[in-house]
Amino acid sequence: MHKLGVISVLLGLAFSVAGLVVGFTLAISRGTGEEWFTLVPFGFVLLLLGVTLTQLSKK
Repeated sequence: MHKLGVISVLLGLAFSVAGLVVGFTLAISRGTGEEWFTLVPFGFVLLLLGVTLTQLSKK
């Protein structure tokens, strides 16, 4: 369960950072980037899930 938590945290970070960077880049250059901004909430959910799983596995 600890490995799944670590993987979830890393995926959550990657989704959040990619969504923000690519979304703002597209928003500045083309004016649209909404589809990339939708990755950010999913990234936060994965981060929360990963932190919870890693903390529960230590008990």
